[in-house]
Amino acid sequence: MQAAESLTESQRHIKDAGTALRFGIPAAALLATFMLEPVRDDADDTGAPWLMGGTPRHDLALGIGRAWVVTGVLKYAVNAERPDGGKHSFPSGHTSMAFAGAEFIRKEYGWGWGTPALLAAGFVAWSRVEVKRHYTRDVLAGAAIGMLANHDFWRRQTRSGTLTLAPGLFASERTVAPGLRIELELP
Repeated sequence: MQAAESLTESQRHIKDAGTALRFGIPAAALLATFMLEPVRDDADDTGAPWLMGGTPRHDLALGIGRAWVVTGVLKYAVNAERPDGGKHSFPSGHTSMAFAGAEFIRKEYGWGWGTPALLAAGFVAWSRVEVKRHYTRDVLAGAAIGMLANHDFWRRQTRSGTLTLAPGLFASERTVAPGLRIELELP
């Protein structure tokens, strides 16, 4: 384990700004659900709480929740060492939460709002590498997790009903593991 290097004053400011945005972007997304009209008109309230397409607040909670669970499971399953010698580097939780909020804003309210949110999330990712809390691979994985958490992998209407392929968690007596869930909703 490496000895943790002390941060310069500039790095401390970068770290603090990244942490503030890690919470601020999802908070801005929540605020947007009260103040802005969604650009999508496909809300279909499937009745399935694990699928996107409900109210904006439902979809935000689902996206943040999915990103949080997947990130947490991977952090403990992989247990990669951080550049500063700490544990649980992969993937970056700050980055996955920031990108989950930013992608929600982009998806729900369009590129006009989404572009600044995604740029702010990019700053969070950069800040984590800059202050030596994460490697580039960690923040890239966190960004992918945060963005993908806002989308159902696949949903298709068939003659028999709605077929869905989506991420899921599977538990046994001793462990919880991520996986894919296949579901057929009959009409």
